[in-house]
Amino acid sequence: MVDAIVEAIHLTKSFPGPLGLDVPVVEDLSLSVKEGEWMAILGQSGSGKSTILRCMIGLLPPSSGEILCYGKPFQGMHPDASMVFQTFALFPWLTVSQNVEVGLLSKNAGREERDALVNTVIDLIGLSNYHEAYPRELSGGMRQRVAIARALVSRPQLLCLDEAFSGLDVFTAENLRQEMLRLWHGKDTGLKSVLMVTHDIAEAVETATRIGVLFPRPGRLGLMIDNPLPYPRDSQSAAFRDMVGLIHNAITNHCLPDKHPIADRMAKPSLTPHTATSQAPEHRFEALPHLPAGQVLGLLSILEDAPPHATVYDLADALGREFGEVITLVKAAEILNFVETPGHEVNLTPLGLSFHNATRTERKAIFAAQLQKLNVFQYVLGQLGTSEQLSSKELVAALHESLPYENGEHILQTIIAWGRYAGILEYDPQQHRMLPGITAAAATV
Repeated sequence: MVDAIVEAIHLTKSFPGPLGLDVPVVEDLSLSVKEGEWMAILGQSGSGKSTILRCMIGLLPPSSGEILCYGKPFQGMHPDASMVFQTFALFPWLTVSQNVEVGLLSKNAGREERDALVNTVIDLIGLSNYHEAYPRELSGGMRQRVAIARALVSRPQLLCLDEAFSGLDVFTAENLRQEMLRLWHGKDTGLKSVLMVTHDIAEAVETATRIGVLFPRPGRLGLMIDNPLPYPRDSQSAAFRDMVGLIHNAITNHCLPDKHPIADRMAKPSLTPHTATSQAPEHRFEALPHLPAGQVLGLLSILEDAPPHATVYDLADALGREFGEVITLVKAAEILNFVETPGHEVNLTPLGLSFHNATRTERKAIFAAQLQKLNVFQYVLGQLGTSEQLSSKELVAALHESLPYENGEHILQTIIAWGRYAGILEYDPQQHRMLPGITAAAATV
């Protein structure tokens, strides 16, 4: 049995979080890439895709677990891998040839060999007339071709793509994907395998032989799917649509389950306020998505005009946004009881429709009423009712204890933004504290 070109065994990667505690971004993940396959790691924003890629290529050291190359540990960068980033990362003062030659800095090659390798890979990537051009003279797609040529010039066995097509327009991205498939199938580059991270389901289905679906916070492998569709793949075929639907349903059913009451969205018991005489009952806080209230209203407007039985995937197309971003937006609306998600559909609730059709003043009142049903706002408003202020540091500490895998600072920003919109709290950025809002007297906790 041939060992994998790269393999992660029980990979965990943590980063420092609030209060000096380490927060795992990826936890206990095992994944291998074998010769001859195109592996796609698919996941929404915040699921740890790029962190996994950087650990597997050697740009980041794992907090625990092992990274192996052909069954053996390695130090530093993976010896047989190159990487293409989302941004072009070209040196603006170097020509195309000189930028590509940067990929040979770690190779002990003479000038004639370097020139031959650079010229060959520039021709392969379709830039044969641009050797002496500078990045400023190239389009976005051509710059990314230069970045790909730089990664290929050292003749790696494994090419890693970190959302390499996401910054391009749809037509350029499609052309480059087909170019990469041609190079991977060909024999001219020495390339054996590709490891790609993406948030685009259709992109993964179009290119990959295996697709790993990540579930977030912390990132973990939720699903591994073999993709047997023959190349070239037709995005309009029934088999292609079935594969997209399978992955789409797996993600939405995990992130937006049919039965999704507030209690199911809560994490473990949190830090609770203390009084001089007693300890308050334990609270369990909701993980509020990091986005402004206005975006929720925008979603409701789209849903009112959308055809019946719209899915998250339909909404992503309508909004022109990432699938993962739309899931976050739908979760925010669901927490507020403005939408429901039976199966993989997203539907307006009667309350959501009322909120959408209400006047500005009525919307604020509805929004405030929904916030007061959430434990995290009950905690905040309870503290404000007792002491008329709450430091952001104290709240972040409480959030971190209740939601150790979430970004407490982001949830704090959401609490402030939503609370201000509803008029139930204010925030003093100089003193880093929350204060009662205009309508705080009406809040019942």
